[in-house]
Amino acid sequence: MNRWRTRLPFTALAAVAVVTAACGSSGTGGNSSTSTAKFGVNATGVVHFWAREATDTVAKPLVRKFNATHKNLKVVLHLTQPNEATTELGTAIRAGAVPDLVGLNDINVPFFMKHQALMNLSQYVNALPFKSSLSPGHMKLATDNGQFYGVPYLADLSVLWYNKTLFRRAGLNPDQPPASYAQILADAKKISALGHGISGFSFAGNCQGCLGFTMLPSIWASGQHLLTGALGSQTANVASNAPLKQILGFYRQLWAQHLVPVPDRTQNGLTWGKDFESGKVGILPGDYGFAAAFTTKQQQAEFADAPLPAVNGGAYATFDGGDDFVIPNGAKNPSGAWEFVKWVLETQQQSQYPSMGMTPVRTDVLGPAFNAKNPYDAVALKALAKGSVEYTLAYNAVFNAPGSPWFKMFTAAVYDGNLTGALQQGQSGIQSTLSSVK
Repeated sequence: MNRWRTRLPFTALAAVAVVTAACGSSGTGGNSSTSTAKFGVNATGVVHFWAREATDTVAKPLVRKFNATHKNLKVVLHLTQPNEATTELGTAIRAGAVPDLVGLNDINVPFFMKHQALMNLSQYVNALPFKSSLSPGHMKLATDNGQFYGVPYLADLSVLWYNKTLFRRAGLNPDQPPASYAQILADAKKISALGHGISGFSFAGNCQGCLGFTMLPSIWASGQHLLTGALGSQTANVASNAPLKQILGFYRQLWAQHLVPVPDRTQNGLTWGKDFESGKVGILPGDYGFAAAFTTKQQQAEFADAPLPAVNGGAYATFDGGDDFVIPNGAKNPSGAWEFVKWVLETQQQSQYPSMGMTPVRTDVLGPAFNAKNPYDAVALKALAKGSVEYTLAYNAVFNAPGSPWFKMFTAAVYDGNLTGALQQGQSGIQSTLSSVK
């Protein structure tokens, strides 16, 4: 579950001072003058590629395959340690010794982009024939004033897992996953009534990032976001956010009516999903990556996934988690980096992502053959077209940081039962955080 530690107490906040000093003094933002016809074509030399250690199951095989098929261009992989990726990049920028390419957690891209640390890739991105099929959330986080400073690298998406065996035992249709929160609540009650230590629902109740990853998509699918406005000048949309109020209310009912395991309150993400994997939980909003643990025929027959629904149904969404490719300003071999990026985004490489535990970032990879081979990931990839993000410089401060205003609001609403006070606290706390992160 290493990916989930990166959504917890995150050193991006600690790295702010380093990165701001580095980026603010560089003054190297802007466009490359190299033509699209030559850039990223028949490049030579070495590309120094930094990827997060949590994504090594993708990075390592891709680099090996590329190096085996490109004799004049070699990619050298460096894996950044958990929770150190932003600090390492900020330090490299400050030292003037940046890598050629970075697989950067997509929620951190706006910060580096806004501080002019990243190469403007607009002319090359616009020339991609498959641009329209690229993950919309990843693309949004790499866009400022209509200019692109990155492209999607890999997708780590949220879905709704459910146990078909427990659905049958509870008299529910195993081929009809819940498509609204009212249905989730009703199904959870029936599954919990089975007894014998079985719970209808489960969530990572002490994991700030996990909660954002799984709750926010239902709010987005309902037509709302918690943060609005341009980068650096944003407003919290909390107190009057009807879908947010509903979903917090549903989680309160799930907790108060004992439809979730008691240890959920202290679940910090390290063993998230294990209770579902053991067959003791009926419904779990979680990571598509959980599928990697479902290796037996019995598990694959028992467990299924579905899109995260809008609160009142009728729509769905996913959290566009994962990484973007970015090329730092000052990179020595940006052309070689872009050649590697284009190769990774080819359908041949994208179609192999599920076997590496991740989801492709191109929706046009989805087809009959992909569906048949990757039924779990086909659900996630379908949801990718409806994927979204909270577009902000303050994501970590608002959602992931210890004692974040998001988590304080969740705690007050769900565990304390003070929904009205929680929304007021969330409005003021999130707005104050947005105002402090420029």
